Amino acid sequence: MDSKSNNFSIIIQSPIISCSRRTDIPAFLMDWVMEKIHNGYVDVINPFNRKQVSRVSLSTEDVKCWVWWSKNFKEWIKTYKNNTQIFRSYKGHYFQFTINSPSELEQNLKISLEERFSQLNWLINEFGSKAISFRFDPIILYKRKDEKRIRSNLDKFEYIIENVSALGMKEMIFSFATIYLKVNKRLQKRGYLPIDPSLTKKKEILNSLLEICNKYNIQIKACCQPDLIDTMGIKQAHCIDANKIERIIEEKIQKIKDTGQRKGCGCFKSKDIGGYSGIFRCKHNCAYCYASPAKI
Repeated sequence: MDSKSNNFSIIIQSPIISCSRRTDIPAFLMDWVMEKIHNGYVDVINPFNRKQVSRVSLSTEDVKCWVWWSKNFKEWIKTYKNNTQIFRSYKGHYFQFTINSPSELEQNLKISLEERFSQLNWLINEFGSKAISFRFDPIILYKRKDEKRIRSNLDKFEYIIENVSALGMKEMIFSFATIYLKVNKRLQKRGYLPIDPSLTKKKEILNSLLEICNKYNIQIKACCQPDLIDTMGIKQAHCIDANKIERIIEEKIQKIKDTGQRKGCGCFKSKDIGGYSGIFRCKHNCAYCYASPAKI
């Protein structure tokens, strides 16, 4: 949302634009992105203080690299192909690609694993594997209310690891789902009981995942999991990694830790231009989402 009533004496300039941790913009809002790029700026509402609106520059002089977060890059790739010159006017693009096992907790994610592998392959061929981070995120354990069996979204884990490894991926970023109050309420309303595993149980799960990842030469990195760092060889993830971005854009940028993120986040500072409400409510509508999925 752009605010014409605000007088923006200062325009925020960020070399890294995050698009977006708050919702899946590449899957659903690429027309909106193109409109803002053509405008040269976007007005971003502070999700914790809606009266605070920041105007963020999207000019190629200010933005060195876009970080794109998605579970489905179909529309992003289509938009890129139709606007290649515009996208290439920015020095870099960096992709956070989440590929989990298909799950009843993601009923609106209407795309097969094979299609997502095809998208991943296309992105690697166009931008190189250095520009993509593969995410299996989050890992979630739960029960249906009418049964005792513990379920998870790990049933296709080895199949996914085998395929992303064959495409050249060397790392996997993971986290365990954080069961916020609103997440708990949403899951229960939909007939599920979330399980927040103990640290011991998490390590047990990771031991089995590590065996698979080692088999396919994939290194595991943890996102916002401080209790698991340096356990079993697991390293800290830097989802927005200024060092990687420097290699992508072949230019030095200022490296500042992002202190506005969750405990255990290893990201460098960027400017997120997404939101949680209105057009930003994510149509994937995942039951475990920490943001604000659309009620569809």
